[in-house]
Amino acid sequence: MKRNRKNTNGFEKWGGYMEAKKTKLEQQFTEKATDDSNHVKSQIFKGISIFVNGYTLPSANELKRIMMENGGVYHHYHRPNITTHIIASNLPTAKLKLLKQFKIVKPEWISDSLKDGKLLNYENYLLFIDKPNQPKIDFPVRAKNASEPTFLSEFYNNSRLHLISTMATTFKRLVNDTRKQNQTDYPGRQRLKNWIEQNRVKNMLFNDSELDNDKIIMHIDMDCFFVSAGLVERPELRGLPVAVTHAKGNLSKQREGVDRGTEFNLYVKRWRGDDDENDEEEEAHEIRPRSTKRDGINETDSMAEIACCSYEARKVGIKNGMLVGRALKMCPTLKLIPYNFEQYKKVAHTLYTHILNDYTLDVEAVSCDELYLDCSHILETTKASPIELAMFLRNEIKEKTQCPCSTGIGSNYLLARLATKKAKPDGQFYLEPGIVMDFMKNIDILDVPGVGRTLGHKLSTLGISTCGELSALSLQTLQSEFGNKTGLSLYKHCRGEDDRKLNYDYKPKSVSADVNYGIRFQNKEESDNFVRQLCNEVEKRLDDIEMNGKTVTLKLMIRNAEAPKESAKFLGHGFCDNITKSSSLTKSTSNSRIIFQVVNKIMNQLDIDPTELRGIGIQMNKLESRIVTGPGRIENFISNMKSEPKINHTLVNENTDNDKIILTKVSKPKSHQSSSTENINKSKSVMDFFKPKEDLNSKNQLKSSNSKSIVPCQSLVNIKMSQVDPSFLDALPADLRLKLENELKSHENLNSTFIENQNSPIMEVTMTEESSKLYQHVQIDKMKEFIEEWVVTENEPKMCDNIMVSKYLCNLISDAKTEDAYEIIRKLYRLIKNKDDLAWKQSYFDILKNVQEIMMNLYNAKMKVETTFK
Repeated sequence: MKRNRKNTNGFEKWGGYMEAKKTKLEQQFTEKATDDSNHVKSQIFKGISIFVNGYTLPSANELKRIMMENGGVYHHYHRPNITTHIIASNLPTAKLKLLKQFKIVKPEWISDSLKDGKLLNYENYLLFIDKPNQPKIDFPVRAKNASEPTFLSEFYNNSRLHLISTMATTFKRLVNDTRKQNQTDYPGRQRLKNWIEQNRVKNMLFNDSELDNDKIIMHIDMDCFFVSAGLVERPELRGLPVAVTHAKGNLSKQREGVDRGTEFNLYVKRWRGDDDENDEEEEAHEIRPRSTKRDGINETDSMAEIACCSYEARKVGIKNGMLVGRALKMCPTLKLIPYNFEQYKKVAHTLYTHILNDYTLDVEAVSCDELYLDCSHILETTKASPIELAMFLRNEIKEKTQCPCSTGIGSNYLLARLATKKAKPDGQFYLEPGIVMDFMKNIDILDVPGVGRTLGHKLSTLGISTCGELSALSLQTLQSEFGNKTGLSLYKHCRGEDDRKLNYDYKPKSVSADVNYGIRFQNKEESDNFVRQLCNEVEKRLDDIEMNGKTVTLKLMIRNAEAPKESAKFLGHGFCDNITKSSSLTKSTSNSRIIFQVVNKIMNQLDIDPTELRGIGIQMNKLESRIVTGPGRIENFISNMKSEPKINHTLVNENTDNDKIILTKVSKPKSHQSSSTENINKSKSVMDFFKPKEDLNSKNQLKSSNSKSIVPCQSLVNIKMSQVDPSFLDALPADLRLKLENELKSHENLNSTFIENQNSPIMEVTMTEESSKLYQHVQIDKMKEFIEEWVVTENEPKMCDNIMVSKYLCNLISDAKTEDAYEIIRKLYRLIKNKDDLAWKQSYFDILKNVQEIMMNLYNAKMKVETTFK
């Protein structure tokens, strides 16, 4: 029966409205891209229009920015006839079936294309492949293991621990970045003042003097964070027993090859063992289950763990970390909900920005749901009591996030945290100075910082289980029993004393990438390929924080000889032996190739069967911040060589009639006093650094390379930054160099290639003392070592290093040492061809351009070397 079009329902114009809305959003994107045309970096994605479906890395906003800056189009809604690619990391089976006729591509297609500087083949990044010879796609998508190429990226996109740690790092950086803004206006404090005037708690005794001597530290901890954040979108489950987990319930049958009884017995045997080494090992990896964990579990019960459970679930005995199978037996009405990382990020971001923007910058980020703040200044300026501040903050946080939190307040880090335990759930507690000693007496010794199972067991053998019992022991006794450092810590902490200060400036001590799920290999080739990917992930994480590491640590989990081949948890690590080996580097690095060489050497020495591997982790320790500015790697080599004192360069800006910038060379003072204009012995303008090409018309007029070097320049009249010798600039103090750069404003970037046009005129530039020193003192073999270390350890080439290598090669050719120059160029090519960064390949072409120029001038022929990279 045909629909009667005459009958209206009020939604006839809805389709038109949505179409107009989509068109409007696209127009806004186009207008924004046009307005920001000066910021367009490339046209890599010209003709590409994307729609982002779900959570991705990079995020949807980041992908939108990339498309805007690189010629692409971003669609807020999927336009079936207009959108060229759907970007997604994971899609439910139903969506995959619905959208399988479209190009669904992983976000790595965008980031890898941007990295390579060209549009890569999207077919290599398809989320799923519907091959012609297959009658249909196998749904649901099969779980992958580590032998498959895309496993690692998908693992980190779905790993709970990875995303939680990533969020923790994100908010630690947020604190750092916000503190740099030096904000002084905090609107929340005025709101607090107004609230106090209207709602001052009657008969509350609070003496301002108690804040004079001690800081007041507040600890804020979101209650059952994963559950409460997950229930924001599922309010109907509030008040019910709820747990967050990957599992959907118990299994219908046991998988083939699984022997849960044997696996559990091995865990229990280890747990009950007296081997201290095993105790510490298991404590470090947190994989030792208690004997009660397996009670009542049969072959089909879920082995997934509960990440977080509500207080209603806790009332019936369910705990975080409990197996889902056992929890469902204890509480058949338990509601299982999946992780909701987008909601976690949203709530956490609201929490942090609210505190930082409205109250104080004195915040230490702990994790996505936990932070400390020094509230001394807030209390001083608002005249609030600690309890009033806690009540007001908790109410605002709950209003903005729809999630409850608990707050503990004390005079130090330790007391604030212990007070939070007292405040939970959804409450506040102020541990006032006068009640600290009585409060600490009944605190469990395991709640003291630094007391784990091993130390707790040793204390229990002395009959100590509470801080009150521990405080009865003298400092001398504790240090005699546990060592000076641990003994002193125990002595202070059991009395509520804590010297630790809040850490506002986040500086990671290590960077690691660990995978203990899905590790299944058939041979060494598969394991090597995965380790390479893991090294790349470590490099990426080091790059994100702009640091290098000097110690490489390899962590392996190997199936125990008595353990079943298949673990009870699908693709889990099962019962394993753990091996940790470290190796120190001569120089810190973030280069994945170097890291892989070290890791591969360790694995070869251990000679472990790849089929027995169940977990792999790579950690970089002894981190060092990268030096963004300053001399290049080659210049550092030179400065470390013993020689006469290096000439110090200083800039004097004089306004002459021609508006020239004067570059002044100042000799290094004999005294320890700083250089001044009184030391000036010679001055040159920028123009004096260049001479016309006519002087180079014949070989006879080409002066010795020991005093001159050839580099290309563009113009004699209009001096650009790229024409100034970078080694000269690098030697300047930062403030003076900035003045020079401002005076020589150019459309070029300092890091752009210094060879810009094959037909550009050649200028003669005075060689710096460093260049002469390099050629005079460094033999060929040593120069090869310098170049290898330069290419291997630097993330990207600096212009000053490009010039120094180029000058060295030109010197060799001028002295008829073409064979030596040829060997160095060949070595340079071999090193650079293995690097993905286009800047290094451009560096090779720049250096080669100079070499070929001088070859043509001297011998009327070019050197026969590689001129392309495959």
